Amino acid sequence: MLERAALMPGYNGIPEGKYVYNRNRTVILFWLFAVVFCILTANLAYIQIHEGPRLSKQALAQQTQMISLEIPPRGQILDRNLLPLIDYNVVYRAIVVPWTIADKDREAGLLAGILEVEVSQIMEYFTTKARMIPQDLTSIQAAKLKSLSLPGIVIVKAKVRDRKPVLAAHVIGFLGIGESRGSWEGKMGIEAIYNSDLEGDVPRSAARIYLDGRGRIISGLGLSVEENKIDSERKNVVLTIDRRIQEAVEQVMDRSGVREGAVAVMEAGTGDILALASKPDYFLGHENVEEGHPESYLNHGLLRYQPGSVFKVVVAAAALEEGIAAPEEIYFCAGEKDDVVKCYLKEGHGLITFSDAVTYSCNPVFARVGLKLGAEKLIKYSALFGLDSADICGYQTQDTKDKLNLIGQKYNLVNASLGQWPVEASVVQIAAMMNTVVGGGIYTTPRLVKMVVSDEGLVEQTIEPGEKRRAVSENTAKTLQGMLERVTREGTGKAAWVENGGSAGKTGSAQYGNEQVDAWFSGYAPLNKPRFVVTILVKDGESGGRTAAPLFREIMQEIIQY
Repeated sequence: MLERAALMPGYNGIPEGKYVYNRNRTVILFWLFAVVFCILTANLAYIQIHEGPRLSKQALAQQTQMISLEIPPRGQILDRNLLPLIDYNVVYRAIVVPWTIADKDREAGLLAGILEVEVSQIMEYFTTKARMIPQDLTSIQAAKLKSLSLPGIVIVKAKVRDRKPVLAAHVIGFLGIGESRGSWEGKMGIEAIYNSDLEGDVPRSAARIYLDGRGRIISGLGLSVEENKIDSERKNVVLTIDRRIQEAVEQVMDRSGVREGAVAVMEAGTGDILALASKPDYFLGHENVEEGHPESYLNHGLLRYQPGSVFKVVVAAAALEEGIAAPEEIYFCAGEKDDVVKCYLKEGHGLITFSDAVTYSCNPVFARVGLKLGAEKLIKYSALFGLDSADICGYQTQDTKDKLNLIGQKYNLVNASLGQWPVEASVVQIAAMMNTVVGGGIYTTPRLVKMVVSDEGLVEQTIEPGEKRRAVSENTAKTLQGMLERVTREGTGKAAWVENGGSAGKTGSAQYGNEQVDAWFSGYAPLNKPRFVVTILVKDGESGGRTAAPLFREIMQEIIQY
């Protein structure tokens, strides 16, 4: 029987059940090893692709010491045309590498003498790892140190960012010391709001020192400078500001001697803020303050003030829209003897049309129109023109709540109809109000930031244009445009007339305190296809017509050419 089994085809001497068992075990082991191999391969691929750069950076950091030549490593704040709004200065700096210095006292003394500082201030850089001395060197100092060829003293060029921007200082803000030593963070404005986006991880340029296993500098490799590095962490913030227009506005304010106030320039129709300047400036030192110059961290372009007669634009729009007043409707102004409110013109305007009341800013007429309109409707139209909200697309404001609801309280309606308390508005809000007239009765939320882009130039976040809503009809807006043109042609705003293309707008003189005046003007130009809306506030001025209107004309004549 056994002999016959041995002769059977395929018989190997192993019982059939045991053979099947061994074969299954082999298959299971094969697939087990295959799965483990795939897992290990996938893990290695993940480490190489995703974790590789980070691990390489860590390894390089352990073998070298990097000293940033970009101070601080940080994204840029750009204007709408991608021009930088913050300046970098290329300066000479000294790096001290203590390990290579034999006579530290001698070299510290020589270095302190050239830098004109105490030796004690220098010695701390001779006792630790390689560090940059945070003092800019003159070209003479740099040349002298190079000529001495001091061991362990390396002279490099570094790009140092201004802590305070030259332009749009109150909008951009400034940098201050961060939580960790040597770090910087935004303390105000765009620098603070977008700090997490702007913060960099890797400097664009750096000095790298190669170290051995004991942390000592490797002889012969010394120090190398790395340039044009890409930083995937930092972002650039693109504003709606136009650098050229911002420069023009600030130059006009300086030439005109504006000590306290603000100017906003808005692109007609879109609501994009092209310039926003505030005075007085702030300083990150005390030298200018000690010389008698005022300073302020307050952005007067975003603070609310009584707008005076520029608010009559809202009153007029509401009255026209509701059919309460018509351009040629006749009123009577008794001057200082008027029984509702006194007029600035002592003898009064006498019989005067509603259109003329806008042209010459007659208070008694607007007081009567306001009373006829009523508090509820005045509050409604104030909100439709954006005076109930300080929202700016891409920019967080710390605005206090509006006081429009107080218009309904006893005795407040007449004051409110003249743009006095409890009506308050910022320069940006008044610009948006005037832009509503320009835009055919459509209110657009102002915008200050356009986008956030990566270091490689890829758009990572887009700030959409402001929300639009209808405030008044197109017909009402067109009627108002005609009235405001008369203000600059023949009325209180004649000093704001722009010869090249014409202009339209409204003056305001808001009284407060001890007979002090906030001088306002808000208008647009040119008349045919308006391009710019400009709003001006000069605190402690003479009047809107004499103080703010001439500034409007000068600014508009500068920027209309762009």
